[in-house]
Amino acid sequence: MEVDPASWSDYLNNLFDPVFDPSVPSNVSVVERQTAHLVCRVNNLGTKTVSWIRHRDTHILTVGSFTYTSDERFSALHREGTNEWTLQIRHPAVRDSGLYECQVSTKPTRGYLISLAVVVPRLCILHAPEIHTDEGSALNLTCVVSPSPNAPEYIFWYHRGEVINYESEGSVRVSVRQEGDRSISTLLVTRATMDHSGAYECAPSNTLPANITVHVFKAEEPAAMHTSRGSMGLPAGSLLPLALLLSSLLLRGEWVT
Repeated sequence: MEVDPASWSDYLNNLFDPVFDPSVPSNVSVVERQTAHLVCRVNNLGTKTVSWIRHRDTHILTVGSFTYTSDERFSALHREGTNEWTLQIRHPAVRDSGLYECQVSTKPTRGYLISLAVVVPRLCILHAPEIHTDEGSALNLTCVVSPSPNAPEYIFWYHRGEVINYESEGSVRVSVRQEGDRSISTLLVTRATMDHSGAYECAPSNTLPANITVHVFKAEEPAAMHTSRGSMGLPAGSLLPLALLLSSLLLRGEWVT
């Protein structure tokens, strides 16, 4: 019995169909201008090829390890012997957000969709632009980067234009933590002194810096009392009538000792 070679080839190709690994994330978020990697994992690929297609214009970006676009930011990454095919996008912009399809050359073709979100983080320092504290009290400065899917490579704090050296500043502690899509950096001074007054800047690697001014008052001059007051704890304006009354009594000889 003769077997048609084409039919036999189709049979073998369909016997072990390529299968996408569903554990691969189908939603990817990156910060603008930070390299994005869209990973597609295909089992039983056989002789088939993997292509990456941008959905908004159905443009073929890569086929196998070859790039089919003039946009040099896009490239295909694949290590021989593995089942991962990665679309790399360098310096992504917000306009690059959208659906991308990892497509296998079966008949009909099969695809796995990945949604890319390119976000622009914003930075704020809590209680900015100014904060007041007493000498000897704790000083807590917190800056929040959001949205920030991944922690910034670094977050530097500056005081009066000089980067804070945490190793030499025993009274200063800095911590960085990730909460969902927010990156939070906290600068804690356990006992504030007058030297801790001035301008502070929080500068992460993935967005523009922000500033806050700290005012540290001496213990006997808390911020709440930092107004014009008389020597007896009376408002300065109330001393004038008292002075006039004393002068009048002296002139009339009615001062009582």
